[in-house]
Amino acid sequence: MKIINIFDLYLRACKFTSIDELEKNFALWTDPKYLFDYFKENESKLSYFKINVTDAVTKTLKEAQLLQQKFYELSLKKNINLDELFQNLNDNEYQVSPLSKQKSKQYWLRLYAIKIEPNHYVITGGAIKLTHTMDECKYTKKEKQKLENCRDYLSENGVYDADSLNKLL
Repeated sequence: MKIINIFDLYLRACKFTSIDELEKNFALWTDPKYLFDYFKENESKLSYFKINVTDAVTKTLKEAQLLQQKFYELSLKKNINLDELFQNLNDNEYQVSPLSKQKSKQYWLRLYAIKIEPNHYVITGGAIKLTHTMDECKYTKKEKQKLENCRDYLSENGVYDADSLNKLL
């Protein structure tokens, strides 16, 4: 696992292959063929949303564009505030613990991250979340494991704030 800068020293992303997790997810979420195949495979889960495969693809393309726009607009600001985009992974948690698991939501799109300290995040992955919990779907289950693995990696390497992350990298 490699961790790279996305913008400034505030937002970083894990890189497990030749492409980082932020770029990978936006590439998938803006690929109509991938989306069609994904929603066809998960068509039974779309009934909850009262939407068909074609409309799900269109909806996802629009939502991905909106989420990309949010990140782009933040990157242009002098005082970046990523805390606007992320929240605790567990909706019932109200306190932030060290190296807490976070999510950024745009309809059913999710980006998952570890919060290093206020306004400092490492993106570990993302998914299209069509189920109530992450454990109900193989895709979100995989993302949950990546969150855990990244958190363990950071903890084992003494990361507890932005300075210690900078030293690690």
